[in-house]
Amino acid sequence: MQQFFTVLGGMGTLATESYVRLLDKRTPTKRDQDYLNYIVVNHATVPDRTTWILDHDNPDPNEALIEDIKQQSLLNPAFFALICNTAHYSFSKLQAATEVPILNMLQETVNEVKKIKPTAKRVGLLATKGTLAANLYDPYVEAAGYEVVRPTAEIADMTEDLIYHDIKEAGHSDGEKYHELVRKMVEEQGSDVVILGCTELSFAEEMNPETQYPVADSQSVIVDRSLEWALEMRKKTK
Repeated sequence: MQQFFTVLGGMGTLATESYVRLLDKRTPTKRDQDYLNYIVVNHATVPDRTTWILDHDNPDPNEALIEDIKQQSLLNPAFFALICNTAHYSFSKLQAATEVPILNMLQETVNEVKKIKPTAKRVGLLATKGTLAANLYDPYVEAAGYEVVRPTAEIADMTEDLIYHDIKEAGHSDGEKYHELVRKMVEEQGSDVVILGCTELSFAEEMNPETQYPVADSQSVIVDRSLEWALEMRKKTK
């Protein structure tokens, strides 16, 4: 297969399915051959990223991710889409394992904030406790000139419950809980835009879209960048 890219997924599987649905839906098509060429690596057994970040004595997810990257690099994809925010903790290490470019979900999501709300000054973050503890988004948000608004302990616990209990364990989203998290970040924490910094939250957004408050959906953003890169690749090879 020529002109393809590789999706590093499975973290978790429902979120990966959401990425693929959005990608295919947004691809301009009139026939089968208009869809994009891509390989989805749904590596569901990659150890939990948050568990490892919070305690490095737990299984290291990077070993599995680097193995996937090296295996896929032999096939020569045009680029990788790493569709797990928390896995970006080791972005530099993962990129160092290949000459194939890896889309940086965190950077692309922060870039999108200005388009969503040009007047934004305070950017809120909903994410796993691993992403929060490692301050993964903070440098990107601050470099773009925004103030980072972090969730309270209560909001962080509610977010973990939605991500791990409702979506990862039970296999469904709780729309009421999701919308309440966004509301709290805006009305109680004073965020101008809320970053959905976990692809399970992106799954929640797909199932029950937020219509009242502005959100920067990391997975939606990376879908758009994947589409742009893939279409540009196709254009260059015609």
